[in-house]
Amino acid sequence: WMHISEFDYFVENSTKIPTFGRGTPTETDKAIAGYVLDLIEDGDTIQMGIGGIPEAVVSGLEGKKDLGVLTEMFPIGLPQLVAQGIVTNKHKPFHQGVTVATFCMGDEEMYRYVEQNPACEFYPSSYTNSPVFIAQHPNMVAMNMALMVDLSGQINSEGLGHTQISGSGGQLDFMIGSFWSQGGKGITLLYSSRKMKDGSLSSAIVPELPIGSPITVPRTYAQYVVTEYGVANLRYKSRTERAKELIAVAHPDLRGELYASLKKNFFPFASMASIK
Repeated sequence: WMHISEFDYFVENSTKIPTFGRGTPTETDKAIAGYVLDLIEDGDTIQMGIGGIPEAVVSGLEGKKDLGVLTEMFPIGLPQLVAQGIVTNKHKPFHQGVTVATFCMGDEEMYRYVEQNPACEFYPSSYTNSPVFIAQHPNMVAMNMALMVDLSGQINSEGLGHTQISGSGGQLDFMIGSFWSQGGKGITLLYSSRKMKDGSLSSAIVPELPIGSPITVPRTYAQYVVTEYGVANLRYKSRTERAKELIAVAHPDLRGELYASLKKNFFPFASMASIK
């Protein structure tokens, strides 16, 4: 909250604030969310980005208790979570009882909820996204979507090759913060594959990222990668162990070529049977 005396000027604007409706999760979104929900415990502090999978996670939080929220983007389904007692912010070490975010984009219900609501506070990203500040929240669970992950755990959420699709946002900040949080979890949400124009499937888990693709999160901070086929836990794993974890959650029809790459690049003299 800022006192009126802290402002130099006010500029009136009658333009209606843009609204964004809640999406409808697909069956794949729900499958991924199901695995994610198993990683969230009562009393955790959560952060999530935008997309169908986070929406499915929000819809599936029923039954969880006393969650806290520290995030960059205000979750669109938060008013309902507060009303149901799922989000209370009571266990956070800072801003207890208050949801902390940088900005919000949502529907009319969200805008009415945050307006003059002392249980919602907005701060610059230099504060909310500080990895040091994030790490001071025990059991910090960060959830963000990705486009592609390579077998070493490098995460790309911004573009394919030299084609830029989106920005990095606060994903790296929250992945680092959750990594150093006591009991924290950094969760990467990933569709296992995408359908190409010719109808073929292309894996989102790849031997290496295409040339020119940005690395949003270095493999050092890769933790959990969740697809519709399960959870890969990469934390403290060797390069070979990471590759095996990721192949296990890749699309079943595309695992063969990933195993072939693993054999060629990791075990050039080993038999295929020895690495499965």
